[in-house]
Amino acid sequence: MTVDRTDALDCGICFLPLKPPIFQCDVGHVVCSPCRDKLAAAGGRCHVCRDPTGFRRCHAMEQLVDAIRAACPHAGHGCAARPAYHDRERHAGECAHAPLRCPGDACGFVGPAPALAEHAAAAHGWRTCAAEAIAGASFRVDLRDGFNLITAARGGAAYLFLLNVATTPFGRAVSVVRLVPQAPAWRSTKCELQVYYVRLKDFYREHYYQTSRFEVADMDPASDELQDPSASFQFLVPKCVSGYDEADFCVNVVITIKLASSS
Repeated sequence: MTVDRTDALDCGICFLPLKPPIFQCDVGHVVCSPCRDKLAAAGGRCHVCRDPTGFRRCHAMEQLVDAIRAACPHAGHGCAARPAYHDRERHAGECAHAPLRCPGDACGFVGPAPALAEHAAAAHGWRTCAAEAIAGASFRVDLRDGFNLITAARGGAAYLFLLNVATTPFGRAVSVVRLVPQAPAWRSTKCELQVYYVRLKDFYREHYYQTSRFEVADMDPASDELQDPSASFQFLVPKCVSGYDEADFCVNVVITIKLASSS
């Protein structure tokens, strides 16, 4: 089934897609809820026929617009979702399959998360790794100075986390952001970084443990600038830590991605 005139599914006043609750006058002209409220404040007459009897819910139209589904604009990048027509734009703005711009300086590459990870390693030489984002489960990552890219899989989608490492007078500073095509409010991401080791030194067993839990900020590489990790960071590996001065140092990472239901 195809819809030849999608404007028939739009409000006749604001021209936005109709979504529940939908209202109609006695003649049958339909409007969205915000526009109905504006008409009510102006006297309650229909904007087409000027009928003065006001508006009532149109449940048949609500069922119709909820039943008409459309493919996600990012279907070509792997999204199989078919949101309601009136919810298509919101879904597209929050879709985990939306293409991302490379945060590299003067780099114009744009692609989905898996392609961006491959590009980062091949074109920029960044350290990359992939892991399943299981709540409470950690995975080991070898970090080096500069950009490190983690691909976290969750529910069939891939999420990219950029860990930027810089050497400071006090140790190695690590900043973490999640790369997104735009910053949605429907998903929250938490991260935990850990460094620990046990070693024998002068016949004594030496223990070290450090952890930091924090909310991860979203970053759109197309419009946002990366913060200098030496000035703004979530984790600092001090110089006293074993292996600090090596080119690569290992941390344990726990990533928790919470998907909130849409309104």
